[in-house]
Amino acid sequence: MPPYFFQLCVLIALLCGLLQSADAVQWQALNGTARYKVSYDEQSIRLTPLGRLEIWLRFIPRGEADRALAAEEYKDKRYRSHLEYYEIDCSEQTALLGLIDILGASRARLKRLQGGSLPEPILPGSLLENAAQRICPTLDDENENEGEPESATTETPPLSSDQLQQIERLQKIADSKEATADTWKELGNIYFDTDQPELAIKAYDRALALRPGDTDILNDQGAMYRQIGDFNKALANFELASSKDPKNLESLYNSGYVYAFDLNNIPKALVIWKRYLKLESKSEAARQVQSFIDQYEKRPE
Repeated sequence: MPPYFFQLCVLIALLCGLLQSADAVQWQALNGTARYKVSYDEQSIRLTPLGRLEIWLRFIPRGEADRALAAEEYKDKRYRSHLEYYEIDCSEQTALLGLIDILGASRARLKRLQGGSLPEPILPGSLLENAAQRICPTLDDENENEGEPESATTETPPLSSDQLQQIERLQKIADSKEATADTWKELGNIYFDTDQPELAIKAYDRALALRPGDTDILNDQGAMYRQIGDFNKALANFELASSKDPKNLESLYNSGYVYAFDLNNIPKALVIWKRYLKLESKSEAARQVQSFIDQYEKRPE
């Protein structure tokens, strides 16, 4: 048994307890920066196969001047806010910036950027230290959660008034003759972002009926199928996206992930991950794919 196995089990159990007892509020405020109001999505916290904690941070400019600076920095005049995806290693006190989502009006995703290539130390007094203090379990947390019964259900965070207004606006357009594939896609995206997978799947179905073969929609709907545990339908989406665009990296990454971590079909996952690396080998996602290959090719049968 690896020496870290027991610690990892404790961390998983503790994290489940923390998530189940968390307040039903999606965005929790952090200290922020001079330019941004910052909050984290407590529902996004997950344990990765590498033992890190996933977390999404939301950055909203404090004023128009700050927004304009960010729009220039990210080279998109439509910029309104952005999300950053991190993997935090609580034991090493390092953080890896994996993705940056640039958001426009109504929080529609404008583009997705790749983050850094290596974990970096979390600096004392930094925003990331504040985030790590919020989500990393401590010995006191472990003692408090020890022996507590598991909750049978988890609560879905309530929607904000802004999110409700966006859904109402899009639903009115969707019910009219003006509905387009983009209307249904945007509606699916907000259901995706607000953790309503069944509604997202239905909206994406309508979008695909109008725009068959859209790889972005196929991948997002596949992620929703995976979230509800329908791994076969998730794979069908990812593989269709890959057939439409053999160079679509997201569909390859997702397919390999489902085969490995949901279906335990490591040989199939390795084949897909190696296809991924033939197309892309320099990004942080590629480094993670390589780490999966290194880990599972060495695993004894």
